Amino acid sequence: MSNAIPVDEPSRSRRQSDRRERTADVLVEILLEQGVDTVFGLPGGTVAPIFDALLGHPEIKVVITKHEMSAMFAAAAYARISGKLGVVLVTSGPGVLNAVTGLATAGLDGAPVLLIAGEVSRSLYGKGALQEGSAYCLNVVALTQHVVKLAFEIPDAVAAPHALRRAIHVATSGKRGPVVVTVPLDVSKSSTHVPRVSQSATAEASFDEDIVRAVALSLSRPKKKLIFAGTGTRQGKGPQMLRALAEKLQCPVMTTPKGKGVFPEDHPLSIGVFGMGGHPSSTEYLKGGVETVLAVGTSLSDLATNGFSQLLLPARTFVHIDIDPAQVGRAYPAHLTICAPAERALEAILARVEPEAERRSFGIRREAPIAIARAEEGRISPVTAVEEIQSVLPRDAIVTVDSGEHYFFATHYLRTSVPDGFMVMTGLGAMANSIGGAIGAQLAAPGRRVATIVGDGGFLMACGEIATIAELGLPISFYVFNDRRLGMVELGNMAIFGRTPSYPTGPVDLAALAASLGAQSFVVTAPGQIKEIEAQRSPQRPIVVDVRVDTRVRFPKNGRFEALGKSVS
Repeated sequence: MSNAIPVDEPSRSRRQSDRRERTADVLVEILLEQGVDTVFGLPGGTVAPIFDALLGHPEIKVVITKHEMSAMFAAAAYARISGKLGVVLVTSGPGVLNAVTGLATAGLDGAPVLLIAGEVSRSLYGKGALQEGSAYCLNVVALTQHVVKLAFEIPDAVAAPHALRRAIHVATSGKRGPVVVTVPLDVSKSSTHVPRVSQSATAEASFDEDIVRAVALSLSRPKKKLIFAGTGTRQGKGPQMLRALAEKLQCPVMTTPKGKGVFPEDHPLSIGVFGMGGHPSSTEYLKGGVETVLAVGTSLSDLATNGFSQLLLPARTFVHIDIDPAQVGRAYPAHLTICAPAERALEAILARVEPEAERRSFGIRREAPIAIARAEEGRISPVTAVEEIQSVLPRDAIVTVDSGEHYFFATHYLRTSVPDGFMVMTGLGAMANSIGGAIGAQLAAPGRRVATIVGDGGFLMACGEIATIAELGLPISFYVFNDRRLGMVELGNMAIFGRTPSYPTGPVDLAALAASLGAQSFVVTAPGQIKEIEAQRSPQRPIVVDVRVDTRVRFPKNGRFEALGKSVS
């Protein structure tokens, strides 16, 4: 017989709940509990205890970027490709301020990112401590509240575990988005109880069955109809439901620029992208008049609608599906609305629509670029460059695209056939987002090819991350469309004002710069060279290709320039 003293369950529970650990360690354990396996960021004094706690958990990969903005872009891309929470860890003061552009981008693009920022000890509040961000100084919480779903300071060690779980729930539920949590240094260093949690809160979206039936009836009519899909359709089974609905109805699908690829562009029902950089096939379909428009997973923003185009308005029935009620009816009046995740709403509609027997085929028509008689010496057409990049990438490649003139060529001429194959962060339109985005995408999908199309201006903003990528041994390909200037700004000024200042990017040898940061580097000045370079690409290093584009080859149309021109006239 055993001499061990039996312990009843209540005693066991009390003993476990009395266990104490350093708050920083408890926070890291909660991240693990929530499935976090990668943390991006930069270290600093006020956040040192949490970085120290990460040392005890090698199952969490810590990626130290060269700038906090890039860490935010990386986490947002990681979240989008992996479906997991993106986590960023930065220090107080300049650390969190440097992250604000990425925070705002994540908020506008609906990326679930948790930013944990250090803060000086509470005893120093209001005393002018170095890098203080408390309510008595920078007031980081108030500053970031306008661009995130939730921002708060953890007031003491006892509140820390529950506060972090709440932050994660808010970031990942409903319309996903960023959350900011600041942790004072004395709180992260002190000890606290380790609570036992039996379950987490969940919220199920519900919608009116009468509305669903009305939407299904409108789509089942033998009239001209259209599905307009945004990036919100990417989550879960959204792409499968979208394709199934389009095929059952034999209904053409166009996407927003951010939603490019959520419906395969090689599908006969695809009419391409509508919005900035979009295809004439989508515009021409709308010009003929549409009985029913089903807009799903899109906020119908400026860039998504090509400057709030009036072509979408004549529809007899305009249906808007979005997970965020604040987006519905904001830009366009909707006759029928469903506030729910796209996958659930599409599945409900799919079950109620009548199938269309007639097989239809549409396809994408692309614009011809403005013609030039002869290529500029030592330069390549950006259209040719995009086509060659397409030819060397596998079908399931992930391409991150930056903000600039190159965006139009990439959005318009690339063909994307997988839901997560094209990534733009156009919510804020911040330059250099594609570089951090490439890091997050490659870490989230290590077995897939990741490439970036970026302008020389955007590349110079975050080129230090090439060293980060080289340190990590990530084989990302960067194609820098080098026009020696901030091209989209100059072209926009010329289109609106008829004149422009010069905005050169400086006499920089991009290939030499990239090589100094640990990348393979090449220069492209003529057709065929991108394909030749591909054979020399290392599978363990980043590659930077200085693509010297012909500045006389212009994208033919920019509806947003026209809209801006009207607003200043």
